Amino acid sequence: MLNETCYFEEPLDFMIIHYIALALSLIVYGISFYVLFFETPKHFSKYRNYLISHIFSGFLLDIVMGVLWKVTIVLPVPIMCSNTFISEYATIVFQLLPVCFAYTGASAISLFVFRMEAVIVHRTEQTFLRKVVKYIQYAFYVSIVLVVIGTVLIYPDLKYQKDYKLKMEKRFGTFKPYMWCDNCFFCNFDSLTFRWFFYVAVVAVVLGGFTGGFAFHVTVQALKSVSSNLTAKTRATHRNYLWSISLAAAVHVICIVLPLLGILQTINFIISLSEFRFFPFILTLVIQEHGAISTVIMFMTNNLLRGALKKMFWCEKLVATVENSGANIIVS
Repeated sequence: MLNETCYFEEPLDFMIIHYIALALSLIVYGISFYVLFFETPKHFSKYRNYLISHIFSGFLLDIVMGVLWKVTIVLPVPIMCSNTFISEYATIVFQLLPVCFAYTGASAISLFVFRMEAVIVHRTEQTFLRKVVKYIQYAFYVSIVLVVIGTVLIYPDLKYQKDYKLKMEKRFGTFKPYMWCDNCFFCNFDSLTFRWFFYVAVVAVVLGGFTGGFAFHVTVQALKSVSSNLTAKTRATHRNYLWSISLAAAVHVICIVLPLLGILQTINFIISLSEFRFFPFILTLVIQEHGAISTVIMFMTNNLLRGALKKMFWCEKLVATVENSGANIIVS
């Protein structure tokens, strides 16, 4: 159990913004799940399941970061401190984050591969790039397994940091008493195990990016090559779905990868901005809430989902899409 010296008073404005953002994101997820379960046509069910899995990954990250961990970065000391009802398990909660990120990446890639397969089914030949996508996807899954193994192995580097904190105290100045507790810890890059974990995570991100990028390219090329076999509305539907998930994926890159690079790799830059007290708070908030942002963009750019939202809020009849006119199998 943590004693009273391990708890700290969080800034009131941070708490207000945090809970408002968390409440708004929960509303977004609630509406999204309702629409996907009850307001979309039955022929959309297979693709819908992929969307539900992907959106759930954002919801899960929100819960882990916003409720279970609720991290505070106390600049000018770049230490991560948790102050929740399970703060004594802060290191374990931190280990859940790579798992959440891996789940998000895998679900996003599955969306791109599903769209690729939905279009490529109209072609009899097996393209070279299609095979490349499959091989890189398998490599990505292997890297995810290694990341998960790494999250277990780095536990001692997160839990037992007395020596490392002594070193950091010499660099950043005297710590406050609560910073010596287990609910506050650094990313220990002095550890070979932690560096190995970090580099494997970077490899996983790169492999995931290549998988999604190649799948996107194959889908676009396949749409062009089979255009004579598809109606204009069917091609438009495929393109709409593809661009919708592409924009949603861009949110993940901007709101996860960039803030993580800011927190993990540019500590000196962060410390130089330590006078702007909202800077680390904004970085963590962006990572936490990116799932809701991605979900909103996906619903606003996907014609069928946008129509389902209108049906729910304004009781409009869902406009029949091209899937209803004989193209069900290729989009769902």
